[in-house]
Formats: sequence, C-alpha cells, structure tokens
Amino acid sequence: MRLIMLFFLIIVYQPNGVAQTFGGDDPVQIISEKATYQGNKTILSGKVDVVQGLASIKSDSMNIFRSNPAVNNGNDKLGAISRIEAIGNFHYSTPQNDVKGTRGIYERDKGTITVIGNVKVKQPGGNTASTDRLVYNIETETIRFSGKCSGDDCSGRPTIRFGN
Repeated sequence: MRLIMLFFLIIVYQPNGVAQTFGGDDPVQIISEKATYQGNKTILSGKVDVVQGLASIKSDSMNIFRSNPAVNNGNDKLGAISRIEAIGNFHYSTPQNDVKGTRGIYERDKGTITVIGNVKVKQPGGNTASTDRLVYNIETETIRFSGKCSGDDCSGRPTIRFGN
C-alpha cells in the first residue's frame, strides 16, 4: 500500500539547498510504500516519488540524512538536510531535463548533485547525453560528464548529441 506522507513536507522542504534545485518554494510531496525514521536518517522505500511543482525524483529507495537532530521537550527537532541518496532506477524530470541513472546523490556541503551508472540525459530540443557519471554544481549551474575508458572498453565514455 502506497502512503502519501504530507508530513514529510516539513522534513524535506528547505528554503536553501535541495528545494531550490528542485524548483523553488513549492510544497514537496513524498510518496513511498514505507518510511522509517532513524534519528538523523529517514529511509524511504518502495516506488519513491518526490514531487515539487513540475519537478520530480523517482527511485526504488531513498535515504535522507539530516545534520544535528535533537529532542526538545519530547518533540523531535529535525536538522537541515545534508545528503540525499536516491538508489535504484533514479529518474529526475523537469520540463527542461529528463535525467536517468542507477543512483543519484545530493550533497549540500559540496553543492552538488551526482548521478551515477548508465546516465542518460534528454532535453526537449533533442539534446541528449549519456555517460557513467554526471556531476551538477548547484551554485555555478555547470554539469561535468565523466566516464570510464580503459583499453579497448570505452563504453562509459561521455557521448553528447545536440539537436534532433
């Protein structure tokens, strides 16, 4: 049974960081089959779908790490999101970009989103890219593609195609 966890709006929404990369100040909705809270870590599993405005991240499971959680008068005080790991069938989509890979990692302190494993990027104008690893710098809005190429096996080498 899929659970709609609107209470995670407070857990995931951050005025700085992941919400901005996601699409601004719109509310965040998380849907998953299971959610487990373990102090500074929230584990989501089973067809995880995180939606904010026109942006979404889907994966098989997701771990959300927070810094400095505390308990005050019996109430949990959640810290800021420091890292998000989306594992298995990672899919990030907005009207401008469609990115798929095996795994996606958001690291707040580095200001990066990294997609690993059979990465495919598509844009509406027909631009495409494929690689083993994509690193997006949130601050500079730059993307770095990299791949593995050893000997005769260069299958993971970045490939970019512009237009139709």
